[in-house]
Amino acid sequence: MVNKDLKIRLIGAGGHGILTLGMILGETAIKNGLEASMTIGYSPAQRGGWSRADVIISENRIDYPIFTDPDILIATTQETYDLEYGNVKDGGLIIYESSLVEPREVEGVRQIGINAIENAIKLGNRIVANIIILGFFNEITKTFPEDLVEEIVASRVKKKYVDLNMKALKLGREMAYEYVGKGVMKG
Repeated sequence: MVNKDLKIRLIGAGGHGILTLGMILGETAIKNGLEASMTIGYSPAQRGGWSRADVIISENRIDYPIFTDPDILIATTQETYDLEYGNVKDGGLIIYESSLVEPREVEGVRQIGINAIENAIKLGNRIVANIIILGFFNEITKTFPEDLVEEIVASRVKKKYVDLNMKALKLGREMAYEYVGKGVMKG
C-alpha cells in the first residue's frame, strides 16, 4: 500500500507500451481506493521518438500532477535512461531494459536491469514487454494486490491477448523472484 505520494516516471521509445503501462498503473491505483494522476509527453520526432508517462499514486488528493524527481524510473532505451537517471530521488529505484541500457553509477539509487523485450519475444510477442515490466515492478515494490493487477490488465487488452498478457505478468513476477533470491533487493 502507498503511504505517501509515489511518483513514477515511465519513459522509452514510442511503441514500447509506456502510455499503456502508465494507464494500467493509474487505473489499478484507483480501483485500489487510491488517487492517481498521469501526465504524458512525446518527443517531436515522427519516427524513433520517445514517450513518457508520469504517474502519481497517493492516498491523498493530488493537487499538482507535475514532478521532476521520481521515486521510481522505468526506462526502456539508453537515450531515455540518460535523460532521466540523474533525476531519481535519493533512495529511489530505477528499472531499466537491460538489453538496451548501459546503466550509469547513481549514488543512493537502487538499479535493476530486466530483459523484458527478449523475454516477451520468447513468449511470442514483443508487445508484452511492458506487461513483463509491470509484473516485475509490482512484485518488487508490492504496490498493488496481484489479482487486481491481473484484473486491470485483462480489462485493457483484446480478449484474444488476455492469456499472453497473463503469461507476461507471471514471467515478470518470476523474474522479480530471481532478483530477490539473489539478494539484489537488500534495503
